[in-house]
Amino acid sequence: MELLRYEREHGNILWVMGPAFAFDSDARRAMQCLIENGYAHGLLAGNALATHDLEGALLHTALGQDIYTQRSHPNGHYNHLDVINKVRESGSIPQFIEDHRIDNGIMYSVVKHSVPFVRTGSIRDDGPLPEVIGDAYRGQGEMRRLVKNCTTIICLATMLHTIAAGNMTPSFRVLPDGTVRPVYLYSVDADEFVVNKLLDRGSLTATTIVTNVQDFVTILARGLGVL
Repeated sequence: MELLRYEREHGNILWVMGPAFAFDSDARRAMQCLIENGYAHGLLAGNALATHDLEGALLHTALGQDIYTQRSHPNGHYNHLDVINKVRESGSIPQFIEDHRIDNGIMYSVVKHSVPFVRTGSIRDDGPLPEVIGDAYRGQGEMRRLVKNCTTIICLATMLHTIAAGNMTPSFRVLPDGTVRPVYLYSVDADEFVVNKLLDRGSLTATTIVTNVQDFVTILARGLGVL
């Protein structure tokens, strides 16, 4: 808690997120509150987080499942495809938010508060959204652009993006005034295999936490007094 309070004013907090947050209304709201209160200076994710977050904002579902009750809607498995098509029709995520008067969610708060984000895709993406980078090499470059400025990076429930970001993250950073300070790297996942995989790939300074990321981000937001 104290680290994030310090970093909000004196550092650069980068979040690396999987789509799990979009499937739970409380976690989605908690992340929105963290962004709105200045605890995010950058966001790395894939096509799925943005797609299902915007699906939750427009249709209150993620993969057709209600984000609050967890009940499946009839033919709801088409919802995310409908949302992708609507965003592509708008031409961009910010324009979609304006066109459909979106007023909640992670992507809404990122756009509203001008937090830079990078979306990198996979070969199996259905769509994807307009901002998603399909070129892996260009995607790496855009990710590095955000990583090189961060002083704290928090990776949540995404194995591939966590390992990718971890491989780009140094253990220390030299500030413009010549001060050398550590770069804090955290990996939070419900699967022990994921956090161990990050360490095995060489990110030896990472602090790993095995827990439910939806509970983690909700407790974090409450502890910081933003929820």
